[in-house]
Amino acid sequence: MPRSWLSARTALRFTTSRPPVVDYCSLGAVALLAHAPGDAARDNTDVAALTSLAADDLDTPDAYCATGSVRRAADLLHLHHSSVARRLDQLGKTLCYSLVSPTGPARAQLALTAWRLLEA
Repeated sequence: MPRSWLSARTALRFTTSRPPVVDYCSLGAVALLAHAPGDAARDNTDVAALTSLAADDLDTPDAYCATGSVRRAADLLHLHHSSVARRLDQLGKTLCYSLVSPTGPARAQLALTAWRLLEA
């Protein structure tokens, strides 16, 4: 298969409602996750913790990671910023790490991406 076709198929696996279109070149090193063995992703503690959450619970960390701000995530979710902060705190307890720590958003984004790739 031509490389461009494989790149397009890989990029498609990274699409969500936010963003609905992904350019393969914009993925950079994140594209490597598409080639991670499914068993390794499923066995990862962060990915496994996400599987125990309801789909609605994933909207909050997704919006927070996408915006980098509790207030902007609240705007995106049409919620009050204190509601988003409370949800992030509760999710952090479930996930066993703080989503608002310096490494929290990157860790959550990688886990969310790996989880979505398993679901795709």
